[in-house]
Amino acid sequence: MLELEGLLAREPGTRKYGPGARLNRLGFGVISLSARAAPRRAVLEGLSKQIGETCNFGIRVGNHLMYLDRVEAEWPFGLRFEPGSRVPLHCTAMGKLLLSFMSRAQRQRLLRLSALHPYTQSTITEAAALERECERIRELEVATDNQEFLAGVVCAAVPVRTPNRGVTAGLAISAPVARVSLERLIEYVPMLHEAAVQMGATFDEVTETGRTRENR
Repeated sequence: MLELEGLLAREPGTRKYGPGARLNRLGFGVISLSARAAPRRAVLEGLSKQIGETCNFGIRVGNHLMYLDRVEAEWPFGLRFEPGSRVPLHCTAMGKLLLSFMSRAQRQRLLRLSALHPYTQSTITEAAALERECERIRELEVATDNQEFLAGVVCAAVPVRTPNRGVTAGLAISAPVARVSLERLIEYVPMLHEAAVQMGATFDEVTETGRTRENR
């Protein structure tokens, strides 16, 4: 089956198998993606070092927020979410941010299919209240998580815009409230916006011919 799918190829004159053409293309794609992700990683590392807290970069996948990358703060206490981890949209700063930049009709369709589970006493569990929160976030271009997903953890997030000004990703900082208040995190928002502009500059941009070009 793997041979038929082009993932493996039989070595001539032997019973051994090696990578097929399709697997080779996949491998080169992974290497290429890693090269393109390197500048984004550098932005995250610089922001985390400047602020001293954990920085996150994520996108919406279905009805979840998925972390594409994280740089953990150099503190004894930290949240260990690996890249690829998925968390709820309705109670995380980046999740609410990405919800807010969807059209209202899209957002309402998505939320009808998603249970607004109360992860903590601060979680927004009413659709009307969440809609008001999304409107506020879209206007301010800043979202917060005030212990709504994990008790004792606060977070602030801003949008990352592509060259066509679309919002497809978010950039956030998070910290234990025992060390940093939400008000203190909000003071870092200008730094977040600056880093988000740098992050957005690494995205593909559409050329006049309709092809994409990676910003270098």
